[in-house]
Parts: sequence; structure tokens; C-alpha cells
Amino acid sequence: MARQRETLPTLAKLSRGTQPEHTKQCHHKPSQSLGTVVGAQTTDLTALSQVDLTEVAQEFNQRLALRAPFYAQHFVATTKPQGLNIDTWSQPAVYQSLLLDFAKAYPPLGKTSSSSPSENIPEQILLSHSCNSKALHSLWGQWYFGLLVPPMLEWIINAPHSLASTIEQIELIDIVPEHFYLRPHNSGRVAGFEFQLTPTPKVKTAIVKAAIVKSTVVTPPRERQLIKWIQSHLIPSVERLTGLSPTPAKLYWSHLGYLIHWYLGEMALPEIEFEHLKALLFNTTSFDDGEVNPLYNSINLLPAPVADVGNIRRVCCLRYQLTNSHRCGDCPLATRAQAKCAAHA
Repeated sequence: MARQRETLPTLAKLSRGTQPEHTKQCHHKPSQSLGTVVGAQTTDLTALSQVDLTEVAQEFNQRLALRAPFYAQHFVATTKPQGLNIDTWSQPAVYQSLLLDFAKAYPPLGKTSSSSPSENIPEQILLSHSCNSKALHSLWGQWYFGLLVPPMLEWIINAPHSLASTIEQIELIDIVPEHFYLRPHNSGRVAGFEFQLTPTPKVKTAIVKAAIVKSTVVTPPRERQLIKWIQSHLIPSVERLTGLSPTPAKLYWSHLGYLIHWYLGEMALPEIEFEHLKALLFNTTSFDDGEVNPLYNSINLLPAPVADVGNIRRVCCLRYQLTNSHRCGDCPLATRAQAKCAAHA
């Protein structure tokens, strides 16, 4: 149950026509104590076979369907993906083709009317829009991360404690972008993801275990997996997108901060852990390994007494610049305008 009455992320608003009424409610077992620590593994008994991975995929998909049915329609764990891997969809020609289709669904303002539908917009205008519109690429990124983040938080936070496999076995499954396959929608946006369950290469596992042993700070498994996901998946994904689009990394991280903060609030975590994770993810400049935390200051992290004030966002997503879209109810531009008017009242 959410701890703050924030508005749903833009993705959920866009999809409310197909989203079940109970999608927002996520009920599950209380999470593991923050003090629980899993040490470095020195045995191969945690290894998962292909049959084990298939069973883990089936079990996770069933759990996701029960806990978050909307996202279960768009995210599936599998051992045999059929979508586009990141090296395919992020080829400039492929990505540009997706954005050109997306531009037809969200053309630039002032280029359509009731007497001039989007189908009649000159190809040259749509091509320029698909290449140069920060707003269009930003909205595409909202769909991308909007269908990825909630299921992955379910995987990281709940799977180790709700599936038959052990925490160590779940942690051995690789979560780098190369194992996530995109299913494109006819409109060019992301329709969903296939998460290919693959064991982490032994060399990479050994490096991670060595880092855990050498670290002077003992990090709980769940927290460690969140940081690993940010560093090994989200950072490379944002870098890939910023290399393809005119949208700055700051805006993508704003989307991610908003989504992660919102969905953590939906997961019924113990209050102490929820507050700890918020501080770790949004108020910490760097992680224990010294790496910069890109989520730092990505949102306005409000104190509990004013947590339901709609000014979580720091950066405008720009969607108001697109036809067939609208300004978000919690747009920071509107909040700043209201504050300015109040100051001059």
C-alpha cells in the first residue's frame, strides 16, 4: 500500500484503459530485516540448471500476475526470448524507425487539426520531429522505463523471499541490459519486455564476491541488488538512450527516480526499510563502493508531513509539447508558476 497519495506515473495514466482497477494494490509478505546479511558464497551448490531457470521464470511470472497484473501483461521472465535485444533495437536505424512511428502517434503541436489528421503531416516534418524532439524521445523513454522498473523492483525485492530458489541463486541471475528483450508496439513505443534468465558469468561473479569480501561496509542483499541493478543495468541503458536521442540524461534519471520512488511506496515495505531505501537512493551522492549515484536529487524527496504534496518531480518531462498528450498533474513547471504567483500576491 502506498505511503503517499502520489499520482500514478504517466505510463499508468496512458494505460488506464487496459489496467485493472486493482493494479495499484501490491500485497506481499513483509520484507527481510535490514540487518540480514548474506556473505560471499564459496560453494557451487547455488548454481541453477536450465530446468531450474525455467521453473524460476514460471514461478516469477505467476507471482507477478498475482501481485501486479497490469505489469504481468508487459513483462515476462523466460529462457527463450523472441524480442529485440538491446544491440538490435539501439541500432540507430532501428531506433529511428521506432521513433518515426511514435512521431505519428505524437506529432508536434500545431501540425494537426480535425481537418488535417496526423496521417497528412508531411514525412519531412515527422522525420525532423522524430530526430530532434526532446519531448518525443522523453515520452518514449517513459514507456521504456515505465514497463521495466516495477517488475524489476518486484524481482529484486520480492523474488528472493517468495520463490522456491534461494537468495543466493536469485542473485546469480544476470540483470545486465543484454538479457532484456524489447517487444515493440505498432505505434513504435515499447509494448513489453522479455527477461532472459541467465546465470552471471563466473568471472563477473568472482569479481563481485571479492568486492563484497573487501568492502568495509556490510550491505544487505536487497540493497546490494538494487545498487547492482542501477550500476549494471540502468546506467548503461541511460547511456545508450542518450547516445541515440537529444534528450539529456538528467531527464531520463528524473523518470527513473519518479518511478522507483512511486513503486517502492506501493510495495508495503516496513516503514524503516522504506525510509532507508529512499535515503540511500535519492539523498546519497555515492554508493559504498565510491561510485556516483545517478539517482541523487532526481526527485524532490519530501519529508513525511508533506509527502502527499504533488511536487515530487524536479524536471518537466516535456510531454505537453506533443499533440495527443497533456501536461502532467504534478508538473514542476505548474508548481513553480503557482509559487511565483503566490509570492507576488
